[in-house]
Amino acid sequence: MRHVLGLLATASVVAACSQGLPPVEIEAVVETASVAGTGDAADDPAVWVAENPADSLIFGTDKDNGVYVYTMTGAEHAYLPEGRLNNVDVRYGFDLGDRVVDLAAASDRSNGGIAFFFIDPASREVTYVGAVTVAGVTEPYGFCLYRSPVDQSLYAFLSDKEPGTFVQYALGWDGTVVTTQEVRRVTLGTIAEGCVADDRTGQLYMNEENVGVWTMGAEPTDPAEPQPIAVTDGREITADAEGAALLPQGERGGWLVVSSQGDNTYAVYDLESHAFVTRLQIVDAVIDGATHTDGLDISAADLGPEFPAGVLVVQDDENDTGGQNFKFVDLRSVIAAIEASTPSE
Repeated sequence: MRHVLGLLATASVVAACSQGLPPVEIEAVVETASVAGTGDAADDPAVWVAENPADSLIFGTDKDNGVYVYTMTGAEHAYLPEGRLNNVDVRYGFDLGDRVVDLAAASDRSNGGIAFFFIDPASREVTYVGAVTVAGVTEPYGFCLYRSPVDQSLYAFLSDKEPGTFVQYALGWDGTVVTTQEVRRVTLGTIAEGCVADDRTGQLYMNEENVGVWTMGAEPTDPAEPQPIAVTDGREITADAEGAALLPQGERGGWLVVSSQGDNTYAVYDLESHAFVTRLQIVDAVIDGATHTDGLDISAADLGPEFPAGVLVVQDDENDTGGQNFKFVDLRSVIAAIEASTPSE
């Protein structure tokens, strides 16, 4: 706890006397309609990649009502009003015995646990399959999934809002419902939400909103000993450190992208060295820019003619027509901005 408090104190002092590093400007090319919830409602997206790239889908939570599912044009594909869902993530190949489906899951404040959805890979139908209430979590908040490269087991990480505890669960199927078994937990100390796991390297990244970014091994046998890699210092990240997403390259490389909610930017870190690379900002263009982003997701897969190299999806807290929605950015512009900021060897 001492090292956490020390990091928090350092971040507070630096932020009080510093200014954010200048960001590189990028633009959104697609947006969704505003979600039904009023006020601070839209929260976190997740990308599902279809066999036919253009048929891919974007999940986006409305933390007052449930989850929306959008096409790559931003049109509504489905709306499932299944409770106060906060963060959402997807993984592929969930074995039910008689068939294999893809899985979307979200932190569920209505039921005090995790909500689960099946995605039919062929029809793209999304079906709510119930929620699991978990013990020892007061307020479900952040959430991400992890597929182990060691044995292909599927895990969920669920954060308890305060004091920023991340609980890891092994997921299974008993023939009727998705099962959860707690395997370990770690407490960062203050409010923590955004998380993302790297299925290639077995690393978990966690955002402690007013402190910074932490990483630790994602395997249940790894030590629950998070190490700091970035500080909410007002230069790279301005509180809150919110959503987290990976832009992978190769077997281990790529970047971690963190939404710096306090100054409408996105901090980028090298995944191998953890070195700061640059900051991005989605600015007004044909589509209005994104401000105070909470959740975000990235897919580097081919997602059809409009997004052949993938997409960055972010939550926007103030759509120009009112309410909150989600913005899609062509990943080619994101990669170009990052590579232009990366020193050549």
